[in-house]
Amino acid sequence: MELSHFALITGPFVGRSSMLATAEALRAAGAMVTEPDPHQAHPVDLPSLGDWALSLVPAVPRTPAPVVVGYGAGTVLAAWLAPRIGASALILVDGEVPPDRGAAPILPDRVSSLLRGAAGTQGLPRWSDWWTDLSTQEDMGLAALSRQRPELVEPLAREQRHFPADWLDQTLDLDPWTDLPVGYLRLSRFFTTAAEAASGRGWPVETIDGSHLHPALMGAETAGAILAVAGELDL
Repeated sequence: MELSHFALITGPFVGRSSMLATAEALRAAGAMVTEPDPHQAHPVDLPSLGDWALSLVPAVPRTPAPVVVGYGAGTVLAAWLAPRIGASALILVDGEVPPDRGAAPILPDRVSSLLRGAAGTQGLPRWSDWWTDLSTQEDMGLAALSRQRPELVEPLAREQRHFPADWLDQTLDLDPWTDLPVGYLRLSRFFTTAAEAASGRGWPVETIDGSHLHPALMGAETAGAILAVAGELDL
C-alpha cells in the first residue's frame, strides 16, 4: 500500500491527546495525517451530536482521499463521515461496529445505561471518571498512563468535558458505509466481540493485547497495526 492520508477520528469524550503518539508515528512512517478537533470548533458550548459530526466535514482534506480511522466512540463518527468525504477506506479501532445504515447512538446501550444514573447537574461525568473500578482502570489504560506517560495525564484530562446527558438519546443517521473497504484493530478485551464480528464479515483484523489507551501509550505499535490493516485493504 502506498502511504497516503489518514484522518484520525477520536470519540468526543476524549480529545486529540489520546491519539497524538499514534499520529506522530504515522507521520514518521511517511503518511499524511489529519486530526480533526471538534473541541476547538466548540470551545465553550457543546452542540448536538449532529452538529459535532458536521464540524468534522470541513476539517478533512479530500486529496488524497483519506483512510478514515475511528477510535473508541469515534467509530460511529467515522462511519458517518467516511461516505460523506469520499474516503478510500475505513478502519475501526477498539470501538463498536456501527449499524450498516440508519440511526446510530454514540455509545452502546451497555455503556449509556450505566452513565444515565451517573449524570449530575454538570451533565455526564468526564470520561476518566466513568471507570471507577481499579481493574477496569488498568484495562482501559488509565493506570498505565500514569505510570508510563505521566506527561499526558493532564492534557488528556483537560480535553475531557461534561457532555449533556441528552447526548445519550441522540443519534446520527448513517448512510451505507460497508461498501467501502473496512478493517478493524482490537486493542483491549472490551472489544473482542466487535473484532470477532469484523472477522466474520471478512474484514482484515489486527489484534494487540493492550489497553484501550494503547494509541497514547504505544503510538508506534498502534500506528504499525493501523498500517498493517490498511495494507490488507483494497485501496
